This record gives sequence, C-alpha cells and structure tokens, in this order.
Amino acid sequence: MAFERIGSITFEAGEQYLYSAVIDVAAGFAYFGCYGLTAPIVKVRLSDFSRVGALLLAPYEGPLLSAVIDVAAGFAYFGCYSSPATLVKIQLSDFSRVAAITFATGVNYIRCAAIDVAAGFAYFGCLTTPGQVIKVRLSDFSLVSILSFEAGEHSILSAAIDPSGGFAYFGCGTSPGKIVKVRLSDFSRVGVLPLEAGEDSPRASVIDIASGFVYFGCYTNPGKVVKVKISDFTRVGVLTFEAGESSPYSGVIDILAGLAYFGCGTTPGQVIKVKLSDFSRDSAVVYESGENYNLASVSDSTPTYVYFGCYTNPGKVVKVKIGEAPPPPTPYRPEKHLICGYNCFIKQYIDFTHLGLAPLKLPDGTVW
Repeated sequence: MAFERIGSITFEAGEQYLYSAVIDVAAGFAYFGCYGLTAPIVKVRLSDFSRVGALLLAPYEGPLLSAVIDVAAGFAYFGCYSSPATLVKIQLSDFSRVAAITFATGVNYIRCAAIDVAAGFAYFGCLTTPGQVIKVRLSDFSLVSILSFEAGEHSILSAAIDPSGGFAYFGCGTSPGKIVKVRLSDFSRVGVLPLEAGEDSPRASVIDIASGFVYFGCYTNPGKVVKVKISDFTRVGVLTFEAGESSPYSGVIDILAGLAYFGCGTTPGQVIKVKLSDFSRDSAVVYESGENYNLASVSDSTPTYVYFGCYTNPGKVVKVKIGEAPPPPTPYRPEKHLICGYNCFIKQYIDFTHLGLAPLKLPDGTVW
C-alpha cells in the first residue's frame, strides 16, 4: 500500500504555526487553525491542494489549538487557548464567523476537542489544574456544563470519543500520563487510568470503536503509543518508536486497513505508520527540510490522503498518501431479458451512449 509524501503548500504571512484542523470531505475542503492572539483559519481546497483564503477572527480569539466539525449542520468550532477560554463557531458555506462563547474566569486554555454529532454536543478539554471539560450544546451554541477532574488530573492534552458506547477519554499532561474516562449520559467522571513510567503527556489520540481500543501518543523521545482496551478500561501495552521518531503530536486512523498514522514533533517532521493488528511499527515518511512539527492532522474518508499542519512560520501543510483511491463504480446495464420485456417503452428513457456503454442489440435486430 502506498505511503509517501506527495507535496506541501505554504501559507501567507501571518498564517503561522498550524495547531488544529478539520475536514469536510464531501465539499472538498480542509480548515487549519493558526497560533496567534488573533488567529486566522486557513481554508484549503483538496482537489488541487491549494490555499483558498483565510478568515481572521475577532481580536484575542486565538490561538486556535483545537477544532471539531459538524458537516451535516455546516459548522466548525475552534477552541481558543486563551484566559478565559473562548469557543468560536464558523459557518462553512460562506466561510464566516457566526458567533463566539467566552467562558467564565478560571475556565481557560482549550487544548483538545471531541464531538458527538448525533447527540448534538461537543466537548472541549482545558489545560487547567485540575483539568476541566466543557460541554457545549450545538443546536443553540450554548454552555451545558463544566466538569472538573480530581487533583493530579491536570492539563488535558487529547480527547477521544465513543458516542455509541457513551464515553469519552481524555489524556492528561502528567508524568506519567493519565487517561480520564467520562460518561456522556450524565457528564460525569468515571475513573482514571494511570500510565506507566516513561509514558508521559499523551498528546495524540485515535480510537477504533469496532475493535474496542483507543491509542494515545506520548510526548517522549523516542515517541511511544499506549494501547488501551475500551471494554474494561485497561492498559494493553506500549509501542516505542525508533530513535529520532519523537513526540507524536497528532494522529489519524484507517480503521478498514487496520492502520494508524502518528505525526511527530520533529525537525523535519515525520509520520509513523502503525499496524494495529499486531500493534507494531510499520514504516516512516520523513518530510523535506523546513516542514517541521506535525501538530494538526486530518484525513479524507477513503482514506487515501492525510494532511498534516506544520508548526512553522508561515504555516505549511504536507500531503501524505496512505492508500489507493477506490476504482470508479462499474456502470449498471439491466439484464437483457428485462429490456426486451419493456421493449421500446424503456428506450425513450435510456441512452446507453450517454452512460458510456456500447450499443445493445436486441434479439429482433433492434440496436439501442
């Protein structure tokens, strides 16, 4: 299966340090949040891998360290790493800022996010002591509640959600790291899973709900990925990368292929391919000079490509191929006896030439 760097695009001045990203595969665009006190969101067209434009938010709406998207409703939500924290709602159709919520004093520094589209809620983890999770209702863009973790469970860096199972998992920036489990139905803390020594600050997370595992990339050198079993909330094991493959900041998962890809915070950046079946390192792609620090990542739905946002000035997005595009569907030609049965009545509605099919000769000699 293909696994290679395809190319990169460089943003304009002031569009720097890409820290968050969301993707609208159906419409063919990705959106990257930048680092800055007043931060832009940059829109990228996927078809030709080009920068479309940028949306500059209101003063002090930034840096944009987290984001989620509700494609069906047509909105994206960017969390600001600010004090107090602010959440900004973006309309995708015209790429405009719709509204913002600024939370109360003490609710600071949104660092990660997860969304339950079916239920209509989004969850934002804060880099506070102790850690806090903000629950927001999407239908009216309002604060529902804020959940505070227990002492020692601070600095939430990553989030993964299992809507069908009814739980979310938040990685804390502790040493060693901790994973806190939250029940969605009553928005309550269920428990904590301490990781082992040397498994610090889980910054990246991907989840395979069908197989029942969630994976956390740790801020270590070399990088480590910890595997957690969802059903009993236990640590299964750890995968350590090779020398120089440090600090997995971001990740995406290809559930059908059984693969995960972790972007490293290295110079230049790297992407590590992990086989989930046996939880092993497969291979790596190393970027070109100046394409540094993979802090944001999104993938298309096949998935065929992953797009990694770099922490550079100006910002860069690197496109990595991870699979082959599916073949186009084979045109459908009805069974011959069905066409004969309807004879010329159907002929006035079907143009086989228009469908790209060869003419069809019927038993009576008629050619369609």
